[in-house]
Amino acid sequence: MRYLVILSLFIFSCTNLADEKGQGKAELIDFEKVEETDSLLSPRYLFSETEFLLLKTPDSLRLTVAGKIRELNKNILILDQKKNIVFVFDEKGEFISLVGSKGEGPSEFKEVTDFDVKGDKVYLFSRADFAIFKFNSDLVFEEKIKVDEWGLQMSVLNTGHYALYSLLVEGDDEFNINVIDNEGSILEKRMIFDRAGDFEGLDYSGFINGEFYTYPLSSYIYKINEGGKFDSLKYEINFPQKFPEEDIFNWTTFQENSLAKHNDNILTKFEFGLNGEFICYYGFREGTSNGYTLGIRLASGQKFGHKNLKHAAKDKFDDIYLQMFLKGPYNIPYYSKENGQFFVASNTQSVGIYFDYIVDIITSERVYDKDLLQILKSTDLEESIIMKFKLKERI
Repeated sequence: MRYLVILSLFIFSCTNLADEKGQGKAELIDFEKVEETDSLLSPRYLFSETEFLLLKTPDSLRLTVAGKIRELNKNILILDQKKNIVFVFDEKGEFISLVGSKGEGPSEFKEVTDFDVKGDKVYLFSRADFAIFKFNSDLVFEEKIKVDEWGLQMSVLNTGHYALYSLLVEGDDEFNINVIDNEGSILEKRMIFDRAGDFEGLDYSGFINGEFYTYPLSSYIYKINEGGKFDSLKYEINFPQKFPEEDIFNWTTFQENSLAKHNDNILTKFEFGLNGEFICYYGFREGTSNGYTLGIRLASGQKFGHKNLKHAAKDKFDDIYLQMFLKGPYNIPYYSKENGQFFVASNTQSVGIYFDYIVDIITSERVYDKDLLQILKSTDLEESIIMKFKLKERI
């Protein structure tokens, strides 16, 4: 009976979604058309109300690779991508606890693959357990929801349902997002994908963020439209030498373009503010320089990208904010609706790459924020630091 229900849902989803990826007129965010500046700006120039927190953990339980960040009642929750656990810090950076614990007990998990916060609840997804673990605002375990689907990313939707995103690498299903209810049953399937192509999964392109998602190699952003026939095409992100949208399922074409150093730039992670702000990373290539640059749109509509910002492919060696916090493609700031600030953690892997440059900047005191300089002078660079900021409305 359960098989028939799932099969019926699958057929219904295929009927509704097989013809198109999404409908609607996309809003264009064009990083080819940006503000003119006399020289490349540090991203720090676009920030206001900036704060820095040194995250303090016991020596026996260090945060290693800070990944996804969320906020709950002014506390900061961070997924350690190496240890697969979620740390909780207070608003001063003091360690409070972990969310849940690893183990074999009924409330324990083998790993945290991803997590999210909705309202006053915390949700951990464990791929190894095929389960979602629910905790209240006091971080007390409430419920374990078994699921039949495998995934790498999870988002809690506005309806309270869960979206599991598989990065296009598992199984023979035509869809890669499963919308799950509170009983663990599949309600809908989203993000149609042509399995006849030669696609290979990526971990740096294709993401789900709240209600929004992108296909790997795509520069379009879609919004899940629960109960609707189609998802909504919301945004098109434009930048130079963009990989063609019609080829996003053709991995061979992407490889060929990359080898030719032509039309191989892609969108990676992205984040929205409440007042029209937008931050993303996209690929950039100029001569022998290549990497990922920030794209930023302010509430005023002003845009900043490869033409007017310092970034990882160009002029990065004297900018500690790029070296520590804002090197793509993974380390995207998180927007807190509670206080209107963006949060981003220092990237310990990036710090390792630019270590000598960072030490030179600290030694010569070429750091704009004196409170950050003080932290850097008094602590090990392997320690994680949170930078909080608001985007200026207009430059």
